[in-house]
Amino acid sequence: MTVVVGVDVATAAVRATAVDPSGAVVATVARPLPAPQRPRPGWSEQPASYADVALEVLRTLAGQLGGRPVAGLAVTSTSGTVVPCDARGVPEGDALLYDDRRATEDGALLARAECARRDAHRHEAEASEQAPAPDEVPTDELPAALGRIAWLERHRRAPRYLHVADVVVAALAGGIQPTDTSHALKGGADPETLSWPGRLLPLLGVDEEKLPALERPGAVVAEVCAEAAARTALPVGTPVVLGMTDGCTGQIAAGAVAAGDAVSVLGTTLVVKAVTDTRPHLPGTAVYSHRAPDGRWWPGGASNVGAGVLIARSPGADLAALDLAADRHGPARVCCYPLTRRGERFPFARPDADGFWTGEPRDGVEEHRALLEGVAFTERLALTVLGRAGDLAARPLSAVGGASRSEVWLRIRATVMRRTVSVPEHPTSGFGAAVLAASATVHGSLAESVAEMVRPSHTVDPDESQSEALEASYGRFLAALRDRGCLDGDEETAATE
Repeated sequence: MTVVVGVDVATAAVRATAVDPSGAVVATVARPLPAPQRPRPGWSEQPASYADVALEVLRTLAGQLGGRPVAGLAVTSTSGTVVPCDARGVPEGDALLYDDRRATEDGALLARAECARRDAHRHEAEASEQAPAPDEVPTDELPAALGRIAWLERHRRAPRYLHVADVVVAALAGGIQPTDTSHALKGGADPETLSWPGRLLPLLGVDEEKLPALERPGAVVAEVCAEAAARTALPVGTPVVLGMTDGCTGQIAAGAVAAGDAVSVLGTTLVVKAVTDTRPHLPGTAVYSHRAPDGRWWPGGASNVGAGVLIARSPGADLAALDLAADRHGPARVCCYPLTRRGERFPFARPDADGFWTGEPRDGVEEHRALLEGVAFTERLALTVLGRAGDLAARPLSAVGGASRSEVWLRIRATVMRRTVSVPEHPTSGFGAAVLAASATVHGSLAESVAEMVRPSHTVDPDESQSEALEASYGRFLAALRDRGCLDGDEETAATE
């Protein structure tokens, strides 16, 4: 039987997943990547061996397929990482990772970014009220979104600048191909017009010719070339389908592709996304909107809060045992905003935000319980913000990411958000990339692929016995954020109302 393949290039490893048209996983192979390097405060880079490792993984995977034909493959990766490359798409130096902040410390780049902000505000003021300027890359984020490319152009100039997925696709196709608007979104790409921000790039010193062309995700843009076929054992001519970021393919794996759906990807950090029929306009927020292959919009945001705080606060601890103890403990007396470092992006944008506690937990169990609740409170607030972009249907919230393995945490999240949480059978970005590949090869659309391939594993309902206590704690959480100047408006309105 035919299979499709999703290649997930994360920061820690490359994982390839082969899936048949019914959604059954046939094989999965993973290999580690070199550890990130942080030579200075705020710097985060990694040897750009993504293509070599990905092709090695694909070769091992091909050996496990028993001769099954591969109908197509798609690549997903972490958004925001930039790789300096030569004219063929081969890396020329280390990648600047998604959390690299060196551009924000470069005075010349900051000055250029300020000019870009002023220019953007001027154009927004000139735009008609009927056609507001896109807000997919908020002007306040320009140094972070485009700064890595601009920094490379100033200090480590290269012929081309690509995303991680682009590098792998270039190796498969034998040259640079168009990038998808999903990976390019935080670089300022407009997914509606398929264009880079032409008036902003020169102000930041970036030559648009060094960036890849833009295409919508889900398009077949290339075929596996002879050189890549020899290295991977995949047939020459295997279709290469443009992917999306790992947050988006995680959303596909959750089956959240219909208008009104919502999904939460909870791993080291938290990504919350929704689906709307029209392009949302949420000025003053950190919400960005990907455009799906079917033309719908996926507004969402990425928080610096997430499951990573559990390891940061309790390194080496048995988290499963702590979860059980926290479940027996019940709702915490204190609440927290569980940031592990300064700065927040979503559900509010405050680069100077710090984590906080409203009191001192009595012991490690209450601390762990408060951390679980704090992430859930952040998740609910994120849904409230996204609710302004369009009605969120009163259907289960899809939950993916590593934290979806914790039944205790799922129950807390369901209770806090006052809605059932649904966990898909295969909640991984690589599986979602395979479903996306199938939409352009073995199925007729993304909706058809999801209907045929994505199934829920189980659902978790709210614990009504804890609803009142958690609702009161959520109110204290919002009040503490308002006291610190992080919120204003009607954030206390539930996303489900």
